[in-house]
Amino acid sequence: MAELALERLPADHHRAREGIATLKNEIEFGREAIRKLTTQRACHFGNLPVEIATTIFSMILEEDHLLVLTLAQVCKNWRATVIGTPAFWRTLVLGARRPKQKVKLWRKRAGDRFHELALLDSFTDHYSALAELRDVPLETLRMFRCEGHPLEPLLASIPNLSAGVLASLDTLVLQPPSPEGFPLCAPETLEIRWRMLRLLNSLPSNLLSIAKRLTRLTSLSLEKCPVHSRWAELLLLLHHNPALVRLEMSDLDSPPPPSPLIDDDGPPLIIALPELHFIKITNTKSLANRLLPRFATPSLKMLHIASHPERLDECMSWLACGPAATLTTLSLQRLSVKAALLLEVLKAAKALESLQITHLSGVALPVLELLATPIGEKKPYRQGDKASPVHCPALQHLDLSHCPDVGASLLIALVKLRHPETQTALSDVVRTNDESGTTPTLVRPLESLIIDGCPNVDADVLPWLRAAVPSLSCVYLAKQNAKWRR
Repeated sequence: MAELALERLPADHHRAREGIATLKNEIEFGREAIRKLTTQRACHFGNLPVEIATTIFSMILEEDHLLVLTLAQVCKNWRATVIGTPAFWRTLVLGARRPKQKVKLWRKRAGDRFHELALLDSFTDHYSALAELRDVPLETLRMFRCEGHPLEPLLASIPNLSAGVLASLDTLVLQPPSPEGFPLCAPETLEIRWRMLRLLNSLPSNLLSIAKRLTRLTSLSLEKCPVHSRWAELLLLLHHNPALVRLEMSDLDSPPPPSPLIDDDGPPLIIALPELHFIKITNTKSLANRLLPRFATPSLKMLHIASHPERLDECMSWLACGPAATLTTLSLQRLSVKAALLLEVLKAAKALESLQITHLSGVALPVLELLATPIGEKKPYRQGDKASPVHCPALQHLDLSHCPDVGASLLIALVKLRHPETQTALSDVVRTNDESGTTPTLVRPLESLIIDGCPNVDADVLPWLRAAVPSLSCVYLAKQNAKWRR
C-alpha cells in the first residue's frame, strides 16, 4: 500500500511522500527483525538428518561419555535422539551413586551391548549391582577398568567376564587393592589382543605366559608394580611388542644389569621398538639409566623423566648417540644430570620443539649459553652480530622454572637470536649455502618462555621479554612467601 501511495502522490507533495517513505522503511525494518527473531528461536537441529546429528553427538561423547546425560536434557528432540541411539549408552561406569539402578537403565538403553565397563574404587553396592550384571552378555566388551577391587572374587561374580572376553579386550586397566597377583587369560591357547594395558599396584602371576601371547600392545603403563624379580618377563613383553607407541613407568624398582640372550625364550640385550614415540619415567632410582640404553628407538619423539635420584649419565649418552635426533619434546624435572652430556644431547636434537628443565641446579646456565650462541661462535649473540645457524633451531617452548642459575642477559640473547628479524638476516646465509648444495634449517622464534622461581632475572627486563615472546610466565614468589617477606 505504501508503494501504491507513492506512485499516486504528485512529485511536489514532499511532506506526504517523506512520511509514506518513512512508514515503508519502518515496515521493512520490522519484517527483518521478525525474520531474525524467528531464525533465532527456530530449532535447526530438527531439520538435520538423524545420521548427521548422531555423528555430532558421537564426536562429543568420544571426549567425555558423561556428557550423554547433559545432551539428553537440552530439549525434546535431543533427548529423543540420544535415548534412541544405543551406541551412546555402551559405556557403563559404576561408582557410589545408585549403581544397581544405573545398570538397569543402561542395559535397557544400550540393548545389553556394552563396549566399556568400569568399576571405580567408590563402587560399594557390590551384591545388587553385580547381580544385575550376572546375565549381561559381554562378548562385545572392548575396555575393562577395575579400580580398588580384588579381581578374583569380581570375576567370580560376573561369570560372563570370562578369560576369552578378557583376552579379546582392546584396553585393560587394573588397580587391585593389594599387590597379590592373579592369573589373567590363563588358558595358553588364547590369543591376547590387548592394545592398551595399564597396571597399578600388581602384576599378573602368569606374566611370562602373557608376554609370549601378547604381541599387539601400543600403550603400556606400570605404576607401583612389584617388579623385584620379574624384569626378565617385562623385558620379554616389550620385546614381543614392537608396535609399542607409548610407555609409562612410575614408582618401579630398577632392573638388574643386562645379560646376553641365552635362549629364544629370554629377552635380548637390545630391544627393538621402532614405533615407540613417548616415554615417561617418574619416581625411580636408576630405571632410566638401566632400561633406556637397552632400547633401539629410531622414532622417539617425547621423553619425560622426573624425580630420578641417580644422575642420568648413561641415559644422556644413549640419547646423544641416536634418539636425540628425532626428539621433539624433552622434559627433565627434579633430577641430577651432567651438563656436558646434556649439551651433547641438545647439539644432536635438530627437531626439538619443547625443552623443560625444572628444579635443576648448575644446568640451566650452560644450556642457555649453548642456545644463545650461534654455531661456530664463542660468545652469546648480540644485536648486530653476523647471523649464523644455531643449536635446536626448531625450539619454540622453553621452561626453566626453579633453576637458580638462569640469567637475564642470556635470555635476552636467546630471544634476539631467534627473533624473526634475525631469521631474515639468516635467510641470506641460507641462499648462499643453497648454491653450494647445503640447506641449514631456519630458526623458529620462541613462542613460550617459563622462568618461574628464577631470582636472578631482573624485573626490568620483563617488559621487553613480554613484548618479544608471545607467552611469558615469571612468577618469582608464591603469595604466601611474598607476604612473609614483606
